[in-house]
Amino acid sequence: MPIIISKDYRFLQLLRTNLKVLYSSRKRKPQDKIHVSDILSGACLRKAFYARTVKDYELTVEDIDNFVRGESSEYVLVGLADIGISQMELLFEDNLIARPDLMTGGPSHRTESQDTVSTKKDNEAEIIVEFKDTKSFERLKPDSKRFKSYLRQLLYYLVISGYDTGILCIRYANNRRMVWIKRDNQGDYYFSPKTNVQDGKGSLAEIESWTVILEKGSPIRDNLKEEIRTRVSLLKSALDTNSEVQLPKVAEEWKCIKCPFKQTCNPSSVIKQDSEIDILDEKGLVVTIESN
Repeated sequence: MPIIISKDYRFLQLLRTNLKVLYSSRKRKPQDKIHVSDILSGACLRKAFYARTVKDYELTVEDIDNFVRGESSEYVLVGLADIGISQMELLFEDNLIARPDLMTGGPSHRTESQDTVSTKKDNEAEIIVEFKDTKSFERLKPDSKRFKSYLRQLLYYLVISGYDTGILCIRYANNRRMVWIKRDNQGDYYFSPKTNVQDGKGSLAEIESWTVILEKGSPIRDNLKEEIRTRVSLLKSALDTNSEVQLPKVAEEWKCIKCPFKQTCNPSSVIKQDSEIDILDEKGLVVTIESN
């Protein structure tokens, strides 16, 4: 008797179905508080609105992949770090919830909705750690848009917590060097050189970490607070009135291509658009120093 092999789409469907059940159990309702991930600059406020108001939408195999990579990476890295508290809930002006991946530091931290919780081990500094997992073909630098989106989330956490030091830890799922060629309406085009790094030696880093310092007296904190308030207000107003009319579409429209709400949103008919101007692009605002 031969060995019989065939593609099994039923198992993928099982994963998709169970992920949908999990998503449904975690689904935020229109009346729930806004989360930091909903209002990040560069993210889509309309997508955050539909994620709460659309009853049912289709999940893809890519959604399964993103979920598995994100959940597993965070779980393992949090365990290896063995510091602080994971997913501690913080409140900003009673309108916004933040849940940093890891929070260490002060003897205790109190939010408006919970009792005092200890986050300190002996001689432990006040630090917030944010983990990111990406399939990026290139190693991200502080001047790249994706890096800045990761950085902004960590900065929001620093502003909300009052901390001045954070660590951004990025895990790369792709360890093969890819060089971007061009982009058209079909997507991005890359080629893979025979050498993995530009000098032909060594290998690409699979995990990189960056220390981020935002001093407690920095005026940048006020700018970020206003940015948070503006985006929270926009999304909250839309959810309260059950109308997305005043919400802008994302500045980078290529992000709409794979959005599960593209048909509902119909971005080509939306006139308002997020500004592409980013305060993090301001010259001298973000300073990178070489590590020892």
